[in-house]
Amino acid sequence: MSSTNHLRLALLTEEDDIRRVAAMEVASYPADEAATESGIRFRQKNAGSFFWVAYLSTDAQESETLVGFVNGTLTARDELDDESMSRHDPHGSLLCIHSVVVDQAFRRRGLAVKILKRYVDIILDSQPQVKRIMLISKAHLVGFYVKCGFSVTRLSPVVHGQDPWFELSLGCEKARLPPMIQGNPAAVVLLSPTAYHKDGVSEWMQRVAIENNLSETAYTAPRERSSQTPNDVVEYDLRWFTPGAEVKLCGHATLSTAFALLDAGHVTTNQTLRFHTLSGVLVCRFEVQTETQKLFVLMDFPEQPTEPVGSSVVLNELAAALGVQPNAIVDVKKATTDLLVRVTPEAFSTLKPDFVQLAKTDVRGFAVTAEMPSGNGSNVDIQSRFFAPGVGVNEDPVTGSAHCGLGPYWAPILKKTTIKAQQFTPVRGGYITLDLVTAGPGRVLLKGEGVVVLRGQLSSSP
Repeated sequence: MSSTNHLRLALLTEEDDIRRVAAMEVASYPADEAATESGIRFRQKNAGSFFWVAYLSTDAQESETLVGFVNGTLTARDELDDESMSRHDPHGSLLCIHSVVVDQAFRRRGLAVKILKRYVDIILDSQPQVKRIMLISKAHLVGFYVKCGFSVTRLSPVVHGQDPWFELSLGCEKARLPPMIQGNPAAVVLLSPTAYHKDGVSEWMQRVAIENNLSETAYTAPRERSSQTPNDVVEYDLRWFTPGAEVKLCGHATLSTAFALLDAGHVTTNQTLRFHTLSGVLVCRFEVQTETQKLFVLMDFPEQPTEPVGSSVVLNELAAALGVQPNAIVDVKKATTDLLVRVTPEAFSTLKPDFVQLAKTDVRGFAVTAEMPSGNGSNVDIQSRFFAPGVGVNEDPVTGSAHCGLGPYWAPILKKTTIKAQQFTPVRGGYITLDLVTAGPGRVLLKGEGVVVLRGQLSSSP
């Protein structure tokens, strides 16, 4: 039976590890290029937040082995030269990577790519002041750095050893933007109040949703303002349709609708959106992150409390439908519209859903979840996948409404009121932040990003 490797990144803090890192540096670079032990200690002491080491362990062996490291320093300059690379300016916005090292005994396993990519992700997530990451490379390693997301900018003027160097760069602000191939796509149809309330509009909405063939199509129209409506509040009607049916609640399509209304100029970031839906009034606000200028939508949704499923679910049949062993299922709960199925992290990574069997269960969908393995180098707490073949969506890339049940379920287990969640699919997926305090009792505040990728006009109308 083969064992699984686990890679963990952590800050360099232990004295034994510092000495080990210094020895690995000397063994990995020519004598005229390697940093001395005093140089390693300088970087660890003065730029410790940018000095990360990688540990490898296996299922069969609990002890970890230090297998590599990445370190860098900050500079306030906008290019790499001898001066900017030799100092650390804590107020700088350009991160200069000095070393990317994998111990010789662990090379040729793809670890270098994994370590550097995870290092970059950590910097993007935890160091918003870093606007650009740069490094210099010899010719034979340029392809490796390009594979990790860097681009060649020029032949470097830096003289470091005997060989020429190429300068490479990765722009952090662009890297932090939500990519088009992640997240959950939704179509948003902006209608007039007359069209929205027209007789027979439900059938038309369903036909358009089938034609779009996305997990959800949202339809929205402005409501007439009342004298009691505050000036900073905008009110809209909102409905959601999958290719198979209308649904009572959809998080990602609500977020998409908020972004679409903002993009079309119907609302500003200073205004609050109140959506009138089959699940009641849903409140959305915009938040511009000061440090990164990222735009988020905050969605105030009703909590979906969970309860035991009793004898209505046969564990062996559920396990078979998910492609896991029965003992891999840790817990099963019933939320308002879904089944919440907690599995082990190991089983989560090997799910093989049988959509025909899952569709036979009388629920909207299956929120399959597990705790994120520790030491994965990210700040994510939980992971999930969502299957809803019964309503025409085999797998949903990101499901905000499902997290209205996942948040309350995981909060007492993790002993957290703010939870970072990642939803996976084979080709997409995305991130959601869950706040179980700010919105008040019985509510969940969902925080996510969005991007408008297509604009157009329907040739059909209600």
